[in-house]
Amino acid sequence: MYEVEMKFHVDDIDAFERQLGELGIKFAPDNVEEIDKFYSHPQRNFNQTDECLRLRLRKFVDGREEKFLTYKGPKLDKETKTRRELEIQIEDDITLELILNSLGFQTADSVRKFRKQAQIIIDNSVVELLLDFVPELADESNKTNGNFVEIETIANEYDLESKRRLILDLAKKLNLTESILSSYLALIRNQRQKNH
Repeated sequence: MYEVEMKFHVDDIDAFERQLGELGIKFAPDNVEEIDKFYSHPQRNFNQTDECLRLRLRKFVDGREEKFLTYKGPKLDKETKTRRELEIQIEDDITLELILNSLGFQTADSVRKFRKQAQIIIDNSVVELLLDFVPELADESNKTNGNFVEIETIANEYDLESKRRLILDLAKKLNLTESILSSYLALIRNQRQKNH
Protein backbone atom coordinates (compact mmCIF):
# COMPACT_ATOMS: atom_id res chain seq x y z
CA MET A 1 0.00 0.00 0.00
CA TYR A 2 1.03 3.58 -0.62
CA GLU A 3 0.15 6.79 1.18
CA VAL A 4 -0.49 9.68 -1.22
CA GLU A 5 -0.21 12.91 0.73
CA MET A 6 0.22 16.65 0.34
CA LYS A 7 0.88 19.10 3.16
CA PHE A 8 0.42 22.88 3.23
CA HIS A 9 0.85 25.72 5.67
CA VAL A 10 -2.43 27.46 6.57
CA ASP A 11 -2.35 31.06 7.84
CA ASP A 12 -5.76 30.93 9.53
CA ILE A 13 -6.78 27.39 10.40
CA ASP A 14 -10.20 28.45 11.77
CA ALA A 15 -11.07 30.35 8.59
CA PHE A 16 -9.94 27.38 6.50
CA GLU A 17 -12.12 25.03 8.53
CA ARG A 18 -15.10 27.37 8.02
CA GLN A 19 -14.39 27.46 4.28
CA LEU A 20 -14.41 23.66 4.15
CA GLY A 21 -17.60 23.63 6.25
CA GLU A 22 -19.28 25.74 3.57
CA LEU A 23 -18.37 22.97 1.12
CA GLY A 24 -20.06 20.43 3.40
CA ILE A 25 -16.81 19.07 4.88
CA LYS A 26 -17.23 18.63 8.63
CA PHE A 27 -14.36 17.92 10.98
CA ALA A 28 -14.51 15.93 14.19
CA PRO A 29 -15.25 18.43 16.99
CA ASP A 30 -12.26 17.57 19.17
CA ASN A 31 -8.54 17.60 18.58
CA VAL A 32 -6.70 14.32 18.95
CA GLU A 33 -3.20 14.51 20.40
CA GLU A 34 -0.59 12.48 18.55
CA ILE A 35 2.89 11.82 19.88
CA ASP A 36 5.22 10.30 17.30
CA LYS A 37 8.46 8.67 18.35
CA PHE A 38 10.98 8.07 15.56
CA TYR A 39 13.72 5.44 15.58
CA SER A 40 17.18 5.30 14.07
CA HIS A 41 18.32 2.13 12.32
CA PRO A 42 21.49 0.45 13.65
CA GLN A 43 23.04 0.03 10.18
CA ARG A 44 21.56 2.61 7.83
CA ASN A 45 20.85 6.31 7.99
CA PHE A 46 17.11 6.97 7.54
CA ASN A 47 17.87 10.63 6.78
CA GLN A 48 19.85 9.53 3.74
CA THR A 49 17.46 6.77 2.64
CA ASP A 50 14.33 8.94 3.20
CA GLU A 51 12.69 6.22 5.31
CA CYS A 52 11.23 6.25 8.78
CA LEU A 53 10.15 3.91 11.53
CA ARG A 54 7.60 5.55 13.81
CA LEU A 55 5.70 4.62 16.94
CA ARG A 56 2.54 6.75 17.25
CA LEU A 57 0.51 7.23 20.41
CA ARG A 58 -2.90 8.74 19.67
CA LYS A 59 -4.78 10.22 22.66
CA PHE A 60 -8.49 10.99 22.43
CA VAL A 61 -10.30 13.52 24.66
CA ASP A 62 -12.35 10.72 26.25
CA GLY A 63 -9.15 9.08 27.55
CA ARG A 64 -8.90 6.34 24.92
CA GLU A 65 -5.50 5.64 23.36
CA GLU A 66 -4.36 3.93 20.17
CA LYS A 67 -0.82 2.89 19.26
CA PHE A 68 0.61 2.19 15.82
CA LEU A 69 3.98 1.11 14.46
CA THR A 70 4.58 2.51 10.97
CA TYR A 71 7.28 2.08 8.35
CA LYS A 72 7.44 4.67 5.56
CA GLY A 73 9.58 4.22 2.48
CA PRO A 74 11.25 6.91 0.36
CA LYS A 75 9.11 9.52 -1.42
CA LEU A 76 8.31 8.51 -5.01
CA ASP A 77 7.90 11.92 -6.65
CA LYS A 78 8.66 15.61 -6.17
CA GLU A 79 5.07 16.95 -6.17
CA THR A 80 3.52 14.88 -3.39
CA LYS A 81 4.66 12.89 -0.38
CA THR A 82 3.68 9.59 -1.98
CA ARG A 83 5.48 6.69 -0.36
CA ARG A 84 5.05 3.07 0.61
CA GLU A 85 3.47 2.76 4.06
CA LEU A 86 3.16 -0.32 6.27
CA GLU A 87 1.31 0.07 9.57
CA ILE A 88 0.08 -2.17 12.36
CA GLN A 89 -1.87 -1.35 15.49
CA ILE A 90 -0.21 -2.54 18.67
CA GLU A 91 -1.26 -2.99 22.27
CA ASP A 92 2.02 -3.28 24.17
CA ASP A 93 4.31 -0.41 23.17
CA ILE A 94 6.65 -1.01 26.13
CA THR A 95 7.55 -4.54 25.00
CA LEU A 96 7.77 -3.35 21.40
CA GLU A 97 10.29 -0.68 22.42
CA LEU A 98 12.34 -3.29 24.30
CA ILE A 99 12.38 -5.47 21.16
CA LEU A 100 13.42 -2.54 18.96
CA ASN A 101 16.15 -1.47 21.41
CA SER A 102 17.41 -5.06 21.64
CA LEU A 103 17.77 -5.07 17.84
CA GLY A 104 19.78 -1.83 17.89
CA PHE A 105 17.01 0.65 17.05
CA GLN A 106 17.24 3.79 19.18
CA THR A 107 14.82 6.64 19.76
CA ALA A 108 15.99 9.46 17.48
CA ASP A 109 13.40 12.18 18.06
CA SER A 110 9.73 12.88 18.64
CA VAL A 111 6.95 15.11 17.32
CA ARG A 112 3.80 16.19 19.14
CA LYS A 113 0.78 17.56 17.32
CA PHE A 114 -2.95 18.15 17.70
CA ARG A 115 -5.14 16.98 14.83
CA LYS A 116 -8.69 17.34 13.59
CA GLN A 117 -9.88 14.95 10.91
CA ALA A 118 -12.53 14.85 8.20
CA GLN A 119 -13.21 12.26 5.53
CA ILE A 120 -14.73 12.81 2.11
CA ILE A 121 -15.41 10.49 -0.81
CA ILE A 122 -14.15 11.50 -4.25
CA ASP A 123 -14.50 9.12 -7.20
CA ASN A 124 -15.18 6.24 -4.78
CA SER A 125 -11.95 6.99 -2.90
CA VAL A 126 -11.75 7.92 0.78
CA VAL A 127 -9.75 11.13 1.21
CA GLU A 128 -8.72 12.42 4.62
CA LEU A 129 -8.35 16.11 5.39
CA LEU A 130 -6.28 16.72 8.50
CA LEU A 131 -5.92 20.05 10.30
CA ASP A 132 -2.73 19.96 12.35
CA PHE A 133 -1.26 22.21 15.01
CA VAL A 134 2.39 21.46 15.82
CA PRO A 135 3.32 23.39 19.00
CA GLU A 136 7.08 23.27 18.40
CA LEU A 137 6.57 25.06 15.06
CA ALA A 138 4.37 27.79 16.62
CA ASP A 139 7.15 30.33 16.76
CA GLU A 140 6.79 34.00 15.85
CA SER A 141 9.94 33.76 13.74
CA ASN A 142 8.45 30.79 11.86
CA LYS A 143 5.95 31.80 9.19
CA THR A 144 3.86 28.65 9.67
CA ASN A 145 2.72 29.42 13.25
CA GLY A 146 2.37 25.66 13.61
CA ASN A 147 -0.81 25.33 11.48
CA PHE A 148 -0.98 22.90 8.58
CA VAL A 149 -3.45 20.95 6.48
CA GLU A 150 -2.71 17.52 5.06
CA ILE A 151 -4.69 15.82 2.30
CA GLU A 152 -4.14 12.11 1.95
CA THR A 153 -5.48 8.87 0.57
CA ILE A 154 -4.32 5.27 0.25
CA ALA A 155 -3.38 3.74 -3.09
CA ASN A 156 -2.06 0.48 -4.47
CA GLU A 157 0.36 -0.01 -7.36
CA TYR A 158 -2.51 -0.13 -9.88
CA ASP A 159 -4.25 3.14 -8.98
CA LEU A 160 -1.26 5.08 -7.69
CA GLU A 161 -1.19 7.62 -10.52
CA SER A 162 -4.96 8.26 -10.46
CA LYS A 163 -4.84 8.78 -6.67
CA ARG A 164 -1.93 11.22 -7.07
CA ARG A 165 -3.96 13.16 -9.62
CA LEU A 166 -7.00 13.13 -7.31
CA ILE A 167 -4.98 14.67 -4.44
CA LEU A 168 -3.32 17.24 -6.71
CA ASP A 169 -6.72 18.26 -8.14
CA LEU A 170 -8.29 18.58 -4.68
CA ALA A 171 -5.43 20.76 -3.45
CA LYS A 172 -5.89 23.03 -6.46
CA LYS A 173 -9.66 23.20 -5.88
CA LEU A 174 -9.05 24.26 -2.26
CA ASN A 175 -6.55 26.95 -3.40
CA LEU A 176 -3.71 25.23 -1.55
CA THR A 177 -0.35 26.10 -3.06
CA GLU A 178 3.30 25.67 -2.06
CA SER A 179 3.21 22.03 -1.06
CA ILE A 180 5.59 21.15 1.77
CA LEU A 181 7.51 17.94 1.10
CA SER A 182 9.34 17.92 4.43
CA SER A 183 8.03 15.89 7.36
CA TYR A 184 7.10 17.61 10.61
CA LEU A 185 10.23 16.08 12.11
CA ALA A 186 12.41 17.69 9.41
CA LEU A 187 10.66 21.05 9.87
CA ILE A 188 11.20 20.88 13.63
CA ARG A 189 14.87 19.98 13.26
CA ASN A 190 15.31 22.85 10.80
CA GLN A 191 13.60 25.22 13.26
CA ARG A 192 15.88 24.07 16.08
CA GLN A 193 18.97 24.76 13.94
CA LYS A 194 17.72 28.28 13.20
CA ASN A 195 17.14 28.95 16.90
CA HIS A 196 20.68 27.87 17.91
